[in-house]
Amino acid sequence: MNDMRERVKAIIFFLAVGSVAGYFVYKEVTRVGQPGVINIGQQAPDFSIKDVNGKTIKLSDFRGKAVFLNFWATWCIPCLEEMPEMEIVYRKLKDRKFEMIAVSVDNDWDVVKEFYQRHKLTLPSFLDPGHQVANAYKVFKYPETFLIDANGYVVKHTWVERWASPRNMAIVEDLVRQADLNQEVRTGD
Repeated sequence: MNDMRERVKAIIFFLAVGSVAGYFVYKEVTRVGQPGVINIGQQAPDFSIKDVNGKTIKLSDFRGKAVFLNFWATWCIPCLEEMPEMEIVYRKLKDRKFEMIAVSVDNDWDVVKEFYQRHKLTLPSFLDPGHQVANAYKVFKYPETFLIDANGYVVKHTWVERWASPRNMAIVEDLVRQADLNQEVRTGD
């Protein structure tokens, strides 16, 4: 009788341990993406931010367009290398279903304006001195870019790219083409 109780206790113990272990394995297997990071396929967090003229925009204002969201700083060497290529993308696609949002994490507009003048940039600039938007996107190094589709989902998350390269230009153009097609389907054109 004592031997039977010991067996039952052992079975219950192993069932309890197995259930707890199974729960943690299930949680890990069903987890989507990396914790603490904005992942591909995830809805892009909405935000409000002001441009150089003080006009407030919201990310959600651009639903229906492909959005190129870039976080950068004037003191960032890779940003300096990437910005001219972003300018090429912007000039090529600005009249289509495309929006570029270049968010500087610098502290004041004067350094951003001087940077834009020195490098002959025209792409839209926004200032995030308190890093509220960068923190919402869990940005931890610069430059960091999120490509967001017309429905507001992140489709690419990357650091330092040659945006004017044929491969990257094709990725962005495909996103814009999808936004164009979505518009045609909605309007029946």
